[in-house]
Amino acid sequence: AYDVFKQCTTRLQESKAFVVVTKTTQPFHVALAMFMLLTWLSKPSPNASIRLWRAVYVGSVATHLGAQIWMTLVSGIVLYFSLPRHDFGRVQTVLFPLYYTFNASMSLMGLFAYTRTQYLTNFQHFSWIQVALLLATLSIEAFIRLRLVRPMIVAKHIKTQMEEAAGGGQEVGQLILGELAHCPRYIRVLKAFRMYHSSIAMGTMITFGCSLYSIMIIVDSICN
Repeated sequence: AYDVFKQCTTRLQESKAFVVVTKTTQPFHVALAMFMLLTWLSKPSPNASIRLWRAVYVGSVATHLGAQIWMTLVSGIVLYFSLPRHDFGRVQTVLFPLYYTFNASMSLMGLFAYTRTQYLTNFQHFSWIQVALLLATLSIEAFIRLRLVRPMIVAKHIKTQMEEAAGGGQEVGQLILGELAHCPRYIRVLKAFRMYHSSIAMGTMITFGCSLYSIMIIVDSICN
């Protein structure tokens, strides 16, 4: 029994979650956020339930847009023009599934909180446009995560293997085909990868526009 306990303890200490909790500053960030949230919630309010759901709604939409801005306009561009192409591809392989899972979750949370808020206020300021925007964003991101991310990663993995065998992939910010330009199999894999990647990029741009318009609707509701 002691050996089993020791093995479980060792596995726990080696797990990513344990490392994050014990060896990074992330728990302090979460604790600070929770402290500020609890401080805000402790303020007396006659409509505490509505207030909470509005906070979830606004926070979800704002977090979603912030993640899109950082991923699309900051980190993606900086890493693409800073890392060798294959290293950048490995980063994408790790981030893409988590990114679209996170964004779809934020969209679902925002949609649910918005409908809940409207229900509690008897739909006094209901907006079908906002519902359509949130639902479109959720649908597109869920589709990308469930149907496009995995085949794109598979195609990228095959493409990377072929490029490494040919001695390529270390260029920064560009694609140099070299002798692979005359390989029909590589060209087919490259086209498949670009098709998936372009479809994901198009979906990302649509959801980005939806998120911006959702924020503008929130701004209008504050002004009114």
